[in-house]
Amino acid sequence: MKRFLTLVLIVLVGTAFAETRTVTVNVERATDRPVPVSIDLLTLRNHIGAEFPMDWSSLRVLEGGEAIAFQIDDVDLNGRVSAGDELSFLATGPVVIEIDDAPMEAASFASAFTMEGDDPVVLRADGFTVEVPAHGLVRIVGFGDTEAMLANEIGILRFSGFPESTYWADGQLGPHEEYTNLEAGGMRHVATTILDGGPARVTVVAEYASDRFVGLTQRLVTRVYASGDVEITNDVSLRGYSDIMKLQSMATGVMSQADPESLHLMPVFRRLIWADQLGVSAEDYFAERDAVTSVDGTPYLAFRADDNQNPLYWGATYIFASAEAWRANYSESLGVGVAELAHETPVIAEDYDEWLSGNTWVFESQEFRSGVFKWTAEEFGTYEATADVSPSAANHFIPGDAMRFHLTYSAFEAADAVDAIRYARDRQAEIASATLE
Repeated sequence: MKRFLTLVLIVLVGTAFAETRTVTVNVERATDRPVPVSIDLLTLRNHIGAEFPMDWSSLRVLEGGEAIAFQIDDVDLNGRVSAGDELSFLATGPVVIEIDDAPMEAASFASAFTMEGDDPVVLRADGFTVEVPAHGLVRIVGFGDTEAMLANEIGILRFSGFPESTYWADGQLGPHEEYTNLEAGGMRHVATTILDGGPARVTVVAEYASDRFVGLTQRLVTRVYASGDVEITNDVSLRGYSDIMKLQSMATGVMSQADPESLHLMPVFRRLIWADQLGVSAEDYFAERDAVTSVDGTPYLAFRADDNQNPLYWGATYIFASAEAWRANYSESLGVGVAELAHETPVIAEDYDEWLSGNTWVFESQEFRSGVFKWTAEEFGTYEATADVSPSAANHFIPGDAMRFHLTYSAFEAADAVDAIRYARDRQAEIASATLE
């Protein structure tokens, strides 16, 4: 009996002297939906203090002083809690994360999802349905009362260049080739892993590798949230020498299969080469095409997604355009849309060649494309504003180079195009606001 009491006393004394540390997550809510938040454990540990001997079993997430549901996903697939894993939850305001240096009984919560089938695996939350095919490129197939293909192949990669290049030896590039993940000769599917669902999300990890562009790999982490949002981090790594003309993360068929008459909505471009070549603003360029609308005193672009807007040249609706905070396709007849939201809006380099070698936007063939696009039309040389621009030179990637695309695709309902613009604008702002303090 004395030995038992001594052990109890030791446990109680140890617990009494346990230290707790906290970190605040800023969330500035702007819509009536909870905000999906994802934090990798390495970032969280560094904010708490790397010297603090935290015990992950003691972690709690509090909003307004009350505990809320959360989950930790084994995103790095190593079978244990580690730096590459992620904490996630749905928040409606600022959140405090608490953790101790002593173990506790780990919290557990029921999944918000049902999972059915094999290929595709169908994920269902309240009013939100997503399919995960074996190849790992998810698609949104239902939101609210609408059951249709709302967005397809989220995170598919388009890439092109010169896989037989000997540029580093003799300056020769060789024949040009272009692929997407699902085309013969494109990215070889390595594996797709669907992690167990939790109260906030289901996480899908898909990996690909190119046999033609040796050393080009893709790791696509897709987080399907019960809030109606699909967040991706699309990491493209180059472990060999590659001369690249295109390297773009895409989503295809955004609302176009559900409603071919869907509208394309977005902010006015900060930079559009066609406007610069004509010596007008991007707003003036689209106003001439009757594609500008005002919402709350701010101009936005709004036009039929199947209308190429009579481009100055090229067949794309827009190309050589700055990557903005958001864009969306919205069906007036269905009252449903899908918005592509940036977690961080790329800065525009002053130098044209530098800017065009980085992340720009293309909307062509009903594809939302974001990334490197280096082809140049002859018209570049005929306009004074771009006469000295030479973006047709390939991007010469070396081993260790990488690109990350961090985007959320948010399904939504809206009464009209004005409400759709407000939703996409506000949803992007609140998702981007989720930061550690």
